[in-house]
Amino acid sequence: MNEVELLRQEVAQLRAEIDRVDEWAVGVFEALNDVLVPLLRGNQALARTLAPQWHKAANQFDAVAAESGQAQSFEETAERFEARKILYRRFDVLKLWPAQA
Repeated sequence: MNEVELLRQEVAQLRAEIDRVDEWAVGVFEALNDVLVPLLRGNQALARTLAPQWHKAANQFDAVAAESGQAQSFEETAERFEARKILYRRFDVLKLWPAQA
C-alpha cells in the first residue's frame, strides 16, 4: 500500500469516527431535550435560573459565530455555546421560559 492509499484510509477512519461522535452528541442533545422539557414545565425556579444564562449563551454564540467561530478567548468557540443557544431558542418557542427572560 502506498502513502496516498494509507492517507485515504486514515481519512476514511477519521470521518467514520467524526460521524460516530456526531451521532453520540445528537443523542445526548435529544436526551437533554427529553429531560428538560418536563422539568422546565414543572419547575419555574429552574426556568428562571437557566433562562438568563442560556439567553446570554445564545447571544455569545451569535457574537462568536460572527467572528468566524473563535473569540479572543480560546475557550469561547461557537460550538461551546451552540447547544445552549439551540435549547434556549427551542424552549422560547415552546414558551417554557418565564416572561421576563
